[in-house]
Amino acid sequence: MKKIILSLVLCLAVLTSCKDDDPVATTATFSYNVGFTGNTSSFLNFSMGEIVIREIVWDGTLENNTLPTSVTHSVITTIDVATGTANPAIPVIEISPGAYSNISMGIELEDNGVDDNIILKGIFTHSDASTFPIEFYFNSGEVFESTLTSLTIAPGSNTICTLNLDPILWFANITQSELEDATLTSGTIVLSESSNATLYDKVEEAILSATTNDSSITCN
Repeated sequence: MKKIILSLVLCLAVLTSCKDDDPVATTATFSYNVGFTGNTSSFLNFSMGEIVIREIVWDGTLENNTLPTSVTHSVITTIDVATGTANPAIPVIEISPGAYSNISMGIELEDNGVDDNIILKGIFTHSDASTFPIEFYFNSGEVFESTLTSLTIAPGSNTICTLNLDPILWFANITQSELEDATLTSGTIVLSESSNATLYDKVEEAILSATTNDSSITCN
């Protein structure tokens, strides 16, 4: 009987030892993304377009650390406004898990070697309910960023953080009647440096003066 009990104790000790030796994840993975919200107003609907970026940065202070964790990716990629898909894909990175605070995330537009780094295409609705295609073309090396109070990244997890841009805010200073008076190019309202320049300047000013409150970060 004593031999049986001793054997059981030894077996349990071995099982416990094996369980204690199971590997524990000490890292996590992190993915960037860029999304578009607020593509529709009472008279504008942007359903297509792209934004070209050259750099994306994520900063956060890990609990018990005095220095912030900063991760920068220099990657020229084109992001589809409709789907948020990046081509080429933004690399997944390895990051220390834990509780982060004072988080910021930003992107810088690529303005070297591209004709336009923001292109928006959609539909403008006239006050008489008629509709016209509308297109916006922009090229400047601007930075968009936003902040997040806190984020917990679990060991072994893959966290995706998305910087959400709101294109409709860029058009907030343009009225429906102003667009009704815009010059058409082959039946399309085109806003660019060389077409409907007064309206273009209003959108450009909104983009240049964009603050962290004009975008948001969501993580999951």
